[in-house]
Amino acid sequence: MSIFDKIILVITSICLAFVSIVLIIFPFQQPDILSLDYGHRVLYSMKGNFWYTGIGALLLLASIRFILISFKGSGEGRPKGNYIVQRTDHGEVNISSETIIGLAQSIADKFTGVRNIKTNVKIFEDQLFIDLKGEVSPEINIPEVTEELQDKVKEHVESCTGISVNEIRVVITNVVAPIRNIK
Repeated sequence: MSIFDKIILVITSICLAFVSIVLIIFPFQQPDILSLDYGHRVLYSMKGNFWYTGIGALLLLASIRFILISFKGSGEGRPKGNYIVQRTDHGEVNISSETIIGLAQSIADKFTGVRNIKTNVKIFEDQLFIDLKGEVSPEINIPEVTEELQDKVKEHVESCTGISVNEIRVVITNVVAPIRNIK
């Protein structure tokens, strides 16, 4: 739940607590503040004051938001983010997309002639798709190097996670000049 939702929840809870206290005490009519006459005067004084309309509209919007959040579900019990779930004899293992990105990136960073690789992972119905996007040096053979990169990333991710990689897509965005040593 975001900080905005928490603030709105606190404000709504305070208003609900106030209304609840009034409803609990009202039948006893002990304090003069809770008399019907006093309530009538307060309601009459609210006529023409549109601040109350604004407050009422905000409380209505807050309550609608919390109703929608309650139907959407809190997600507790499920890991947050994008995960592949593997079931073992001892329980379940959740491997996040960030873990797979780190594994793929560690191999991509070691390749000569390939630079500025950005890795993106998509997990769809327990299928794994990896996108590698980067630049190459002009002296390399792009088809050979990208195929070798795909093989190495696939092998590394599968051996470390036990998850079958469905597809690795490589996108070369630019050819960059080699880095020169300045003396």
